[in-house]
Amino acid sequence: MTGVDTKAVLERREFFPRGMIQPEGGYRFSLDSLLLACFARPGRRHVGVDLGCGCGVVGLALLLREPGVTVTGVEIDTQSIEAAAANADSLLLSGKFSVMQGDVGSWRPEKVVDFVVANPPYRELGRGRVSRGDSRATARFEDRGSFAGFARCAAVALKTRGKFSFVHIPERLPALMAALHANGLEPKRMRLVHGRVDEPARMVLMETVKAGGSGLKVEAPLILHEGRGKETRLTREVIEFCPFLDCNPGTEETA
Repeated sequence: MTGVDTKAVLERREFFPRGMIQPEGGYRFSLDSLLLACFARPGRRHVGVDLGCGCGVVGLALLLREPGVTVTGVEIDTQSIEAAAANADSLLLSGKFSVMQGDVGSWRPEKVVDFVVANPPYRELGRGRVSRGDSRATARFEDRGSFAGFARCAAVALKTRGKFSFVHIPERLPALMAALHANGLEPKRMRLVHGRVDEPARMVLMETVKAGGSGLKVEAPLILHEGRGKETRLTREVIEFCPFLDCNPGTEETA
């Protein structure tokens, strides 16, 4: 701890995710990553993997919630890898969080793990507005890896009864369910996220179990915002669910 400004580190942790380093011109993480980190239940002292970890936000948020876990981030983009490592160092979490370069389509762990988390690309190629820059396109569109590839990688990485938790968009649910079934991942817990109480769901959070029994629990909807225009605020419900959002309670930014 010599030379470490402990007070500064504690402040960075308190105000996380403020101050996170992100690649210039690359994909910017949004509240979907923070919601996933608060939805996932990794278990104490468990070992896990964050597939397509980007700047490390999901894995680092998990560590701030559950200090006993260990997380390896897997990322294909070199700049994102450097950012993730720097963010772990800044939060004094590099002993619990490591990052390695790998393509989800072919990467395999040396040993099976207890849990896997992922915020994979939401859109199929050719659908939706194309992002500027390769890293943004890779993060938003399935140009290098489909959800089926993420599910396959998670299934191989997990021990039996291990958990795979992810965030995606509801319109893709039929394809998501098919990919999960094909890889022996049983959906066990799901929560739909709505922008407002009277609006359709815009995200789905899901927990699956490798070789798990049948039975899906659909949790109460999570409502993000209340008010309109300049009066827009995050709901108390979502801030209680995800305290990391409290640093910017007026935001309406999503992926």
